[in-house]
Amino acid sequence: MDAKEFAKSVAMEAAVVRKSLNNLMGIVNGLVCDNQLADTEIQFLATWLEENQHIADTYPANIIFRRVSEVMADGVITDAERTELLADLKVISGNEFMETGAALPAHIAAVFDDDPYVEIENRLFVLTGKFLFGTRTACERAILKRGGMVASNVSRRTNYVVVGTMASPAWIEQNFGRKIQKAAELAESGDAEIAVVREPDWVIALK
Repeated sequence: MDAKEFAKSVAMEAAVVRKSLNNLMGIVNGLVCDNQLADTEIQFLATWLEENQHIADTYPANIIFRRVSEVMADGVITDAERTELLADLKVISGNEFMETGAALPAHIAAVFDDDPYVEIENRLFVLTGKFLFGTRTACERAILKRGGMVASNVSRRTNYVVVGTMASPAWIEQNFGRKIQKAAELAESGDAEIAVVREPDWVIALK
C-alpha cells in the first residue's frame, strides 16, 4: 500500500468512527430525553455497543462502554445503577458538555485554557471534581503510568488543574473556587504557569 492509499484508508476509517460516534450520541440523547432509563433501553444500548467495538477506545464512547459494562456485569440492574447511569448519560449527551466538554455553568467557563495542549510526562497534575473517566484512583493511575505526577493541592510546581466533568453547582461553590483561585493567584504573581483544563482535554492527552 502506497502513501496515498494509506492516507485514503485512514480517512475512511476516521469517517466510519465519526459516523458511529454520531449514531451513539443520537441513541443516548433519545434514551435520556424523557429523564428515565428502562432496563430494556439499557440492554438495547449494551447490544449496540457490543456490535460497534471499533469505537470502544474513542472518547466519549469509551466512557459509555465502561459504564454500561459495569451496570450489566452481574446481569442485574439495580435502581441505584440505573439512576447513576442515567445521570452520566445526561451529562455526556448534554448540549453544554458537547460544546465545552464540561457540565459547568457558563459564568466560570473563562477560567479554562482556551486552546490547551496537555503533556503528561514529567508534569504535575491536581485533579478536582468527579470524573467520567473513572474513580480518582483510576485517574491518578493513568497519569502515573504515563510518567506524570499527581498532587492533592495546587502549588508553584503544579502544571495542570484538571476539572472532572461531573460537577454540580454545589460542588463548584464548595471546592472548585478554592483550587482555581489558588492557581490564578500563582499564575498572576508570575511564580507559576498553571493551565486549568477540562476532563476531555486531559483524556485526549492520555492516548
